[in-house]
Order: sequence, then structure tokens, then C-alpha cells
Amino acid sequence: MSLAVRSVMVALAATAAVGAFDVVAAHAAPKGRTTVAITRTDDFLYWSAPAAVEINGTKVASLSRGESYTGQISAGPTVVSVSTWASPGSSSYRFTAAPGKTYRMVVGPRGKNFAASMVGGLVGAAIEGGGAFEIVPAP
Repeated sequence: MSLAVRSVMVALAATAAVGAFDVVAAHAAPKGRTTVAITRTDDFLYWSAPAAVEINGTKVASLSRGESYTGQISAGPTVVSVSTWASPGSSSYRFTAAPGKTYRMVVGPRGKNFAASMVGGLVGAAIEGGGAFEIVPAP
């Protein structure tokens, strides 16, 4: 088999794999499950710090500016937390997930943490305690 034919086959396989992933992510959650969609804003503040997202204590994503995560969770009490290695503390959003529903959230920088860091450095940020990012329901 020639190199050109192999290259085309690899490209087609990669395209099919990516397309299959998108189709799975686009479907509603299976019965009894809940979909969570989290998007990080494209703000310049903390642009180089990844936002570590945890759902019920399990890390599910590390979001850079403009990136998104979509996943499925079990229905029931849910805590979504966001933090970063670059600043102490974290922010959380709590809700009771209903089966079959989609919850959309946005992660963005927290100005209060930035101000505390400017005034007191890491100690100021630790005292403020809310972390560099906040997570809120999408409008």
C-alpha cells in the first residue's frame, strides 16, 4: 500500500473518530442522567492559568480560555467547583441535578481575588479565599 493511500486512510479514520465524538456529545443525557455543560470565558485576566473543574470531588476538566466541557452526571445533589494552581482557594456552585435536564455554567475570573492578590500577594489571595475563578449558571 502506498504512502498516499495510507495517509488518506488515516485522515478518514481521524475524521470519523472526531465526528463520532461530536455526535455523542450532542445527544441528550440517557434516562436518569443529567448533562452539565461548562464554558470558560475568553477574558484576559488569568489567561495563562487553567481552570480546574471538579464535579462532586472528581476532576473532570482543565479549561483554558474559551474552552468548554460537556459531560453527564447522575441526578441528585451536585457541587461543581473551580480552582487553579496559580491562586489559593476555589469557588463552587451547588444544585440538585434533575434527570434528563441540561445545566449550563460559565467559568470566569474573579475580580475580588485579583484585588486581594494585588494588595496582599498570595497571602491576600489566601485570606480572600474564593479562588481566581468563579462558576455561575449561564444566562
